[in-house]
Amino acid sequence: MNMKKLMACAAVVACLGGASFSAAAQTPATKSVQAEHTNEQYKVGDTTHDLYKDERVGVKDWQGKGLTAPREGTQWVLISDKYALINMEDGKVLDIAPGNLKPLKK
Repeated sequence: MNMKKLMACAAVVACLGGASFSAAAQTPATKSVQAEHTNEQYKVGDTTHDLYKDERVGVKDWQGKGLTAPREGTQWVLISDKYALINMEDGKVLDIAPGNLKPLKK
């Protein structure tokens, strides 16, 4: 009987360990997005394709998309299904946000 309880506890611990690992996989430090047209994957700190530094591809209605205000010299761009905050000078990814954010309330 004790062996059954021990096995059940081990199974629960294994499940909980996996759950905490998957939650850790979603931390801001591991945010990433895959660009469909180039098949490149970007994470915070990576340098993007020059296309994303062009102000013509920047998201103008960032408030309506629920994004924070970009600082001067940065812009939000849509990459596949997510928004990436890009430094327009060097193309570095500063942040990544899901594409289904709710608009900010005024």
